[in-house]
Amino acid sequence: MLGQNGAMHGESDSGEEARRALQIREWGACIFGLLVSLVVVGPTFLSEETWHGAPLIDRGGALWVIPAVVMAIGFYAGGMIAGYSQTRIRGALLRALLVAALTISLAFAGDLARRFALGEGVQLRILEYWVGAVFAAVLVGGLGGVSGSYLARKAWTRRQLRLR
Repeated sequence: MLGQNGAMHGESDSGEEARRALQIREWGACIFGLLVSLVVVGPTFLSEETWHGAPLIDRGGALWVIPAVVMAIGFYAGGMIAGYSQTRIRGALLRALLVAALTISLAFAGDLARRFALGEGVQLRILEYWVGAVFAAVLVGGLGGVSGSYLARKAWTRRQLRLR
């Protein structure tokens, strides 16, 4: 019986199946990276936004730096997981940026929903904070993706050396 490309089943269909399995694994790593990022960033962001009735950053002082560092760890970890499935830096960076962009978008949507529910408006100063947050999230997530790719290449090299 002939397959889609005119070859007998089992000739090149197995290569196509292997490619499909690899793509599923790579996208699975992206989804897992997104989930890890959301599990760290979401609760941290929520607690920061609702700390004693007002966001920490609006209160002044440097206490807001603690949740910012925790969220940065979440973006880095999510990007690293997404990037680990890629041995090419470009692919790892793109997947990590996707994870960071989705995570920060969901956080921003959550903030807008919270502000809308409380009847608060969005001031220009808040939008400036969000622009900085988007830049930082994408930067840290991208660094995580590149680090994940580096670790993947290093692990692959170790496996190849052991096989010799």
